[in-house]
Amino acid sequence: MVCQKPHVYKRLSTDSRFQWPRSEDELKEITPQQFKWLMEGLSIAPKKKIKELTAPPRYLL
Repeated sequence: MVCQKPHVYKRLSTDSRFQWPRSEDELKEITPQQFKWLMEGLSIAPKKKIKELTAPPRYLL
């Protein structure tokens, strides 16, 4: 079986640029939804880390 990669053409505005991996360590597998987001100009990386709760908030008790 031959693994076929999609050929993608994306036009950027003059002040934009692709964020390309600098090494194999930076490569990621992405989902079809993440690919769609990237093609729409969105980021797949979270802006900030979500804080994990150690106890439920008081209003939920």
